[in-house]
Amino acid sequence: MLISEMHGGVEAVKVGTEVNGRVLHWVYLYRYRNILFDAGCPNVAKDVFEHFKGREIKALLITHHHEDHVGAANNFKKITDVHAAEETIEILKNPPKIPEYRKIVWGQPERIEGLEPIRKVMRFDDMEVRTIKTPGHSFDHVSYLVDDKIFCGDLVINTSQMVCMREEDLLKTIESIEKILKYDFSYAYTGVGVASRDEVVEYLEYLKDLKDKAERLYAEGKSIEEIVSACFPRPSQKVILMEFVSEKEWARENMIRSLLGLPGDSHGTKKA
Repeated sequence: MLISEMHGGVEAVKVGTEVNGRVLHWVYLYRYRNILFDAGCPNVAKDVFEHFKGREIKALLITHHHEDHVGAANNFKKITDVHAAEETIEILKNPPKIPEYRKIVWGQPERIEGLEPIRKVMRFDDMEVRTIKTPGHSFDHVSYLVDDKIFCGDLVINTSQMVCMREEDLLKTIESIEKILKYDFSYAYTGVGVASRDEVVEYLEYLKDLKDKAERLYAEGKSIEEIVSACFPRPSQKVILMEFVSEKEWARENMIRSLLGLPGDSHGTKKA
């Protein structure tokens, strides 16, 4: 399913896999003037390409390698240049096999070759795009600053976040958000929707407060399980279901371990 709406001069397009009349998880991509930022998930790649087909698209810029951001990249390669970080390009040449639940929600990414490396500053006609390395959600993550807008993939979520992926580094996420806040922008265009600059600051403070609380409890000798319970006392059914279905690839424990700078636990049960 695909839904498009305008936010100022930016077209925000949210897409997702529909199962029994319900979209399992929405993800956003954006068009600003004639540049696309990210490409949705493989399960709706055809829909994304058809939506923009016939329009002048100067380039597609990818924020990171995850399947829900690269789905239609091969489609767009037929009509325009696709740019990504060097690290992203290497991964997409031979994308990893993803767990079955992610194939259902987003789809297995295809092998993608022939991508153009991003540069620190890129120009498309009269539009200047500045690239900013923003690791954390993934090691290859980048953001794109254009005019007073920043297109930042999954760098910024929101203050209701209770889970993250096992390999995420939220300490680096904090550093990356602090980095982008040094630039002048009014809105952040993220994988979960549009956020004002104030909402970006709120999310940063949320992560830092959570980090401080987790560190305090850890110093008191609390176990990871106890810290999780203290930091997230009322998890929603959606959070619990996500942890169960993903076998804790997405989990509250991952957030706590990441904020404490502890190694991830491949089974979700290991004690610190």
